[in-house]
Amino acid sequence: MAIYLPVEIIFNSVELVPFILIELGILILTLFFNHKKWFGFSRVYFFIACIISILPMMYVVPEGAGNEFLLLPLALLPGLVFHNRWLDISFFLLVVIVFYVVLGTRGLIDPIVDVTQEQIDFFRNIYLGVVFLLSFTIIFYFRTLVNEFEEINKKKTLLLKASNDEIKASINYAKRIQEAILPSMALIKSNLPQSFIYYKPKDIVAGDFYWMHVLPQPNGQNADGDVVLFAAADCTGHGVPGAMVSVVCNNALNQSVKEFGITQPNLILEKSRDLVIETFAESIENVQDGMDIAICALNTKTNELQYAGANNPIWIVSNSMSLSEVKGINFYPFGEGKSGGLYEIKANKQPIGKCDLMNPFTNHSIRLNKGDTIYIFSDGYTDQFGGEKGKKFKSKPFKNLLLSINSNTLDEQRTLLDQHFEAWKGDLEQIDDVCIIGVKI
Repeated sequence: MAIYLPVEIIFNSVELVPFILIELGILILTLFFNHKKWFGFSRVYFFIACIISILPMMYVVPEGAGNEFLLLPLALLPGLVFHNRWLDISFFLLVVIVFYVVLGTRGLIDPIVDVTQEQIDFFRNIYLGVVFLLSFTIIFYFRTLVNEFEEINKKKTLLLKASNDEIKASINYAKRIQEAILPSMALIKSNLPQSFIYYKPKDIVAGDFYWMHVLPQPNGQNADGDVVLFAAADCTGHGVPGAMVSVVCNNALNQSVKEFGITQPNLILEKSRDLVIETFAESIENVQDGMDIAICALNTKTNELQYAGANNPIWIVSNSMSLSEVKGINFYPFGEGKSGGLYEIKANKQPIGKCDLMNPFTNHSIRLNKGDTIYIFSDGYTDQFGGEKGKKFKSKPFKNLLLSINSNTLDEQRTLLDQHFEAWKGDLEQIDDVCIIGVKI
């Protein structure tokens, strides 16, 4: 409008000057609305005001002046001033509709300006020049905004990458600390030569952990000891939170055995529960984290096994039927024509941690036979989603899997468990940490 005003005065088209002044005033109101910070209203008002300002020019000037092309930059405007895809599309379609309505109806109204053909040609050149100028300005400004956004996003990406690298470095260092807490494979193999540990954290660090302690014998006899304590534990959560809880729970087990001298599995669990509750009770937050665990004490000379569990059972695969006589054991046979099978001793239904009912843990004592295999584990394997229907693996298929691979060596069993887990999981995400311990007598 500011460009039209001197052009119309120069060409003595003073009839249009009042229209241009009114339209210029309508558009200047946008600055007032911006000053009042009514930005959402200002955007819509400015766009509608542009249409209202341009429309009269379409009808009062004779055809051929090309002023209808002023709607072209107006059609580009929504993509710049609005931040809503549907508003962009709606206002663009509105401009298109107005364009065709003008073309269809402008011949019905006589123009109020009487100009020569030379002046119409000049006006067309002016209008086309303005159209190109406005279109270029809108596109250039849009490109500038895009460049600024790209630069901002680039800086944000670099900051996120630096932050992510720092967090990963911290977590990897935490993994080294957690691995230092876990018993070494050399210690495990020296005391339980026929054993495997399948340990698969969901994240870099884990809430699951395995634990071992060798009870010293009196007078220094048998340096490796006759009784080996070992456990598979599943702490609340996984990743960094789970790993932090695992440090507390691991320390509670060590304190129970080393500091308080407790060696019976159920009593270890009860003391560990007290220590975990005591640790979290010092916080002002109401922390109710803890762990599920299966803990065993195996006499490697007599093959006597003691077991206690907090929510996590123990499974024993044996060719003997004698274990079925032990009270509280569930039996799952190998199949027709074979003796023995899988024996399950259920755990107490309570965690190591604060809960409503805290009863004493049950201690189970069993004399095993040569060739029997002990399995203790967390619930990560059975809870994994996968297969054709994307369902949980569950307990019964896990029992059948252990029965089917029992004749393999312990190292082969670990490999087969991993292969089966990966095949079952497929492309789905691992949902929890996995920890399985197998020990053959």
